[in-house]
Amino acid sequence: MRGSALALKRKQWEPLAFASPSLFLITLIIVFPLGYSFYLSLLNFDLAVGPDAEFVGLRNYTEALLRDERFLGSIWNTAVIIVPSLALELLLGLLIALLLSRVIHGRPIVTALLAIPAMVSPVMAAMAWRMMFGVKFGAINNLGRQLGIIDVYFDWFATPFLSIVAVVLVEIWHNTPFMMLVLLAGLQSIPQELYQAAKADGANAWQSFWFVTLPLLKFTMAVGVMIRMIDLTKIFGLIFILTFGGPGGSTETVAFNTYLVGFKDFRMSYAAALSYVIVLGVLALTLVFMWISRHREARAA
Repeated sequence: MRGSALALKRKQWEPLAFASPSLFLITLIIVFPLGYSFYLSLLNFDLAVGPDAEFVGLRNYTEALLRDERFLGSIWNTAVIIVPSLALELLLGLLIALLLSRVIHGRPIVTALLAIPAMVSPVMAAMAWRMMFGVKFGAINNLGRQLGIIDVYFDWFATPFLSIVAVVLVEIWHNTPFMMLVLLAGLQSIPQELYQAAKADGANAWQSFWFVTLPLLKFTMAVGVMIRMIDLTKIFGLIFILTFGGPGGSTETVAFNTYLVGFKDFRMSYAAALSYVIVLGVLALTLVFMWISRHREARAA
C-alpha cells in the first residue's frame, strides 16, 4: 500500500517536475516583469528627480484617464489609424484571397510572393517607405514628376491628415498579406460540395459568395480582425521611423506616447501605469469583440 501511494504521488508530481524549467523561465521573463511594473505604477518614481519613490496608489491611473489630455489624444490618434487600416486590410485581404482561391497552377509561389511584405520587420518597412516618401530624393515624388502627375515636390508629412494617410498606407502594405493568408486558409477549409449544391440550385457567383462563403468565413474574419486590432493598438515602429508622432502630435499613438513618457520624460511609474491602461484597453476590446461575435452566432443559429 505504501509503495502504491508513493507511486501515485510520483505520478502527480512528475508533470510539475518536468514543467518546472519552463515555469521558472515564464515566471522570470513574464510574471516578474508584469508584477514589478504594476508595483511601479503605484509609485511616483521619476528618474529625472532621483531614485526616491513615493507610494501614490492609483493616482497615475486617474491622471492618465481623467487629466492627461496628451494621452487621451493619443487614444483618438490610435483609433483614427486603426479603423481605416483594419477595414482596408480586411477588404483587400479578402479580395486577394478570393482571387488566389481560383488559381490552380502556381498558387504556392504566388502566395509566397504576395506574403513577402508581412515578413519584413516594421522598422525596415518604415525605413524603406520613409525613403520613398522623401521630398526631394524620394521615389514617389520623382516618379510623379516624371509622369507629370505632380508639378512640385510633395511633402507627405506636411499636415496631420497626410501623415495619417501615409501611416495607414504603409500599415496596409505591410499587414494585408497576413489577413490574406488567414482568409485564404479559411476559404480552403470550406467544402466544395456546398458550392456545387448552390450552383445546382441556380445560385450565381455573387449569391454563392453571400450565402455560402461569407457565413462560413465569419469566424476566420473575426479571428483575423481581432489579431490585427490587438497588433495595431501596439503600433510603435512605423510611428517612430515615419513621423515620430508628428506633425504636432497628430500621429502620436498610445504606445508611442508611453515610450515618450518613460524614455524622454523619465516618468517611469507613469509610463508603467499607461502600459497597464493599454493592456486593459486591449483586453476590454477583445472581450467586447468576442461577445459580439458569439451573440451574432447565437442569433444566426
